[in-house]
Amino acid sequence: MLELLAQNHKLWITMVLSMGASHDVAEDLVQSMYLRLHKYISDPSRIMFNDKEVNKFFVYVTLRNIYLDYKKLGSRYNFCEIDDDVTSGNYEDEYDEISERDMAFTRLINKIREEMKNWHSYDRILSEKYLSTDYSLRDIANGSGISLTSIFHSMKKNKELLNELFIEDYEDFINGDYDLI
Repeated sequence: MLELLAQNHKLWITMVLSMGASHDVAEDLVQSMYLRLHKYISDPSRIMFNDKEVNKFFVYVTLRNIYLDYKKLGSRYNFCEIDDDVTSGNYEDEYDEISERDMAFTRLINKIREEMKNWHSYDRILSEKYLSTDYSLRDIANGSGISLTSIFHSMKKNKELLNELFIEDYEDFINGDYDLI
């Protein structure tokens, strides 16, 4: 089963990177996913899609759960360090490309945060609470006493505004044109 999972290693890394993890954390979380699936899935057919390929959605959900556990545990999450001399091959080029990607992602997030600073305090606080924590809209409504409908419509409006302002930067990021961001 590990051989089947490892065939899509770069895809798993990309999935975790899209959740907001750094490349080092993404590598570690993917390794945790391999261990978790190896431990709990004894029959590989349980994670197969049409008996041909690994069910990518199943793996995504597993990775997302591991990532959320990592975010909740914060600094208490333990990773094993690997010495630099253990790695060999052409990994430096891959890491340079990914670190450039990470820097572009950080620039994009910083642009979004700068824009959000100009918003009305209600929209800014609501968006920051929703985007920066694991709270759902329902959790925010229950904790704040604001109606779920009001929060939903405000978040919808905020997301549409961010989409209008940053769609080109996001497309540049997806296309790998990091210098344009």
